[in-house]
Amino acid sequence: MPKSLFIRFAMILPGMLMLLLPHLATAETWYVKKSSTKLQAEASARSKVLVRLKQGTPVKVKKKSRKFFQVSAGGKTGWIFRFKLSKKAPAQKQGEGDVLGTLGGNQRIAARESASGSSIRGLSPISEQHARKKGATSESIQAVKDMEDYKVRPEALDRFLEEGKLGEYSQ
Repeated sequence: MPKSLFIRFAMILPGMLMLLLPHLATAETWYVKKSSTKLQAEASARSKVLVRLKQGTPVKVKKKSRKFFQVSAGGKTGWIFRFKLSKKAPAQKQGEGDVLGTLGGNQRIAARESASGSSIRGLSPISEQHARKKGATSESIQAVKDMEDYKVRPEALDRFLEEGKLGEYSQ
């Protein structure tokens, strides 16, 4: 091989490797925390939604940018708000009206961390009996049951987050 050809090859090879290495590296697999998570066209909360992904959907992380990760899933590539993803596959499906889960994934709180453990869990039959013994009215007990049944639609939650500049809509 002539010396000039070898020098050209030696100069071009590192550049080619630098261009190809990111594509050759194995993408990290993460998982969607909550059903109805938006895969968006751009790294912006106001970007076009390409598809909504179900909880537990594995995604390949291609690029990490401050609040968003560029991922591929189901043949589509787009951006997901980073707090909607987890390195571990979710163990169980969350309820569709789970506001805490929608805001940040699986949220758990110990009874000692709350003002009232039963307020977090709702009223079990035993809690309801205890509340009645302590003088809670039927209206109050029914109000707690009504709150347990309340569901927040994803569109309403998105509107709330956007208006309050919270989560993926924060500056």
